[in-house]
This record gives sequence, C-alpha cells and structure tokens, in this order.
Amino acid sequence: MAVKFMRTGQQGILVWDEETGYRFGIDLFLSDLDDRQVKNPFDIEELKDVSLFFGTHDHIDHIDRDAWIKIAGLNSKAKFVAPKYFEKTLPSGLGIEKERFIFVDEEYSADVDDLHIEAIPAAHEFLDTSPEGLHPYLMYIVTFSGKKICHMGDTCLYEGVYDKLRKSGPFDVMFPPINGRDAVRLRDNCIGNMTYQEAADLVGTLKPALAVPGHYDMFKFNGADPNEFKDYVEIKYPGQKVMILQPGEEFEL
Repeated sequence: MAVKFMRTGQQGILVWDEETGYRFGIDLFLSDLDDRQVKNPFDIEELKDVSLFFGTHDHIDHIDRDAWIKIAGLNSKAKFVAPKYFEKTLPSGLGIEKERFIFVDEEYSADVDDLHIEAIPAAHEFLDTSPEGLHPYLMYIVTFSGKKICHMGDTCLYEGVYDKLRKSGPFDVMFPPINGRDAVRLRDNCIGNMTYQEAADLVGTLKPALAVPGHYDMFKFNGADPNEFKDYVEIKYPGQKVMILQPGEEFEL
C-alpha cells in the first residue's frame, strides 16, 4: 500500500493511504493567527473527509481547539485522539461528544479503524505526570498500512526515553522537534524542545528509515534552521536519511 504524508508546518502532518483514501492528521495547526509565518496549505473545508485528528498536547499549535470544533461540525464521523490526561476536561471544553474521543497514554493503547496507536510520555521541558500517572504531553506511535510512524510532538530528552523508543521501533519515519530551548523563551512561557543536536543524536541512534524535522518554521521567536539538523546528521551518522519538507510538500513512504 502507498502511504503518503504532507508536512503542514510546525509539527503538523497529514497522512493518507493512496489506495483506500483514508486520511488522518497529527498536530494540525489551522487557525489563522496574525503571528504565524506559515500559511495553511489548505482550508478546514478541505479536511472534512479526514477520519482522525490527533493532538499530542493541549497547546494551540498541537490541539487547535477552534479548528477541532469546526471539524467536528463539518464531519459527524471525525474522531479525535488526545492524551488521557485531558479525558475529563477536553470534550466539555470543546463541546464535542466524549464518544468521539480516543484517549491514550503509555498504558492505554488503542485500535481505531485500521490504525494501532501507542503513546510514549513526552517531556516538554519537564516530564509532567498526574497523581494517576497520566501525562499531558505525548509522542504517538502509529502503525498504519504496514508503516510505523513516530510523531514526537514536543519533547526534550529524559532518562529512559531512548529505551522506550527502541522498544516501540523500528520506525519507517520519525518526526522530531528541533527548535531547542533557552531561558529567554522559557521566561516568556515559550516551553522548549530538543536542540537540533539532541534530535540528530536521537535519530542517528535509533536509525529510522527516514527522519523529517519539525517545529522550526511557524513563529519567528521560536524557530530553528532545519539544515543544521540535516548537516549534523549527515556528518555524524552517514547513511541516515533526512528530508526537509516545506509546508504543503508531500512524500511517499
């Protein structure tokens, strides 16, 4: 089966099967904020036949609440995947029926349509955990049409994350964030991620068939140069495939 994906800016990807037409999106940021630097590659109306929308965590550029509300109204069959951490608050906050959500966490995988969904905790600066052991930030491992996708959401490295990812791999494609972190951004409540060097070492160690960097192009104050990531991987880990995709650009796995 031919699986294609499109990078949509920031950490957003749209994935589909050419044969069946089934489509799902992860971290699609669709709201037209004034300070976004990347134009939407499509209108929300064009997504009305997308079956599943994932959000790795409850920030607007990952769970775009306004967009999810509009999508829920356009397509009564659309479903939404989110961290189980938000199970008690997200459906009522959006006004979307709870039955349309699939909530996951490290101990709560799911099978939806022809997808198998697993989750790994993400450390968005900190590895936050609720008293119940749930996590507000996640990475998603999605097996679809014979391909395994690792979408890392927003994360820094933390003790044990390499082992968790090894256990879930190997991956046909990984989508790591590369925008880094620093005191200036954190002081302004701009929570950080891996540096491009950390992301390169992660990819070079885990050896996915393909790595596609993200989270570097949407906001002027929170960007990075994906070519630095690509160059570092190519120098340090020869043979590791990296692609830099522009928003709206497609690729076939």
